[in-house]
Amino acid sequence: MTIKEKIEHFVLDVLVIHDAPKVDINKKHIACIGDSITFGAGVGGIKNETWEHFLEEKIGNEYQVLNYGISGRTLQDEGDYPYTKEEYFKISQDINADIYLIMLGTNDTKPFNWNEERFKKELNDFVSTYINLENKPKVILMTPPACFPEESLKIVAFEINEEIINGPVYDIVSNCAKNHGIQLIDLYNHTKDHSEWFIDGVHPNIHGNKEFAEFIYQNIKEIL
Repeated sequence: MTIKEKIEHFVLDVLVIHDAPKVDINKKHIACIGDSITFGAGVGGIKNETWEHFLEEKIGNEYQVLNYGISGRTLQDEGDYPYTKEEYFKISQDINADIYLIMLGTNDTKPFNWNEERFKKELNDFVSTYINLENKPKVILMTPPACFPEESLKIVAFEINEEIINGPVYDIVSNCAKNHGIQLIDLYNHTKDHSEWFIDGVHPNIHGNKEFAEFIYQNIKEIL
């Protein structure tokens, strides 16, 4: 698939809101909040090839890992496709999950979306929404993974800005976790030397999803 075909496919996928996962009331729950990296765009949304699927396998039967990723979504309300405007935002709160894994910011780095001060304020507000849920869940922030330029074009696909991901986004996400006293999973540094984990420089392939799952599991196993 050429980079043009990948972009066209991604743009079409952004317009699709997939059915919310069915919740097993007999299990504890980990809700994963994010964009296409969370949804599984790099594996075509195939459920048994996403990092959530592999994470659930590692944890075992006690937990259900719920995928609330939506392709193309931004943290900022002023972005082109804000996560907070989607029904998933409300649904993910209503399920009162035991653990929330939050990873947004990649799409916010696009030139028409990025505003550093706004991102900082709205990340704080977004995280506070989940921290303040009545059931007092464990909330964990994840830095967006690294991204890599497409070999022939020498630029990152989808107008994603690697310098912003590795600069202000990384710092803001890290500081937000520190300020709230919650756990941070540094997915950026775990991925920055592994372009082979990505199908298009942005979205993890099946091998990348397995690596994500293993790293996330090692970071959360103490609290399960």
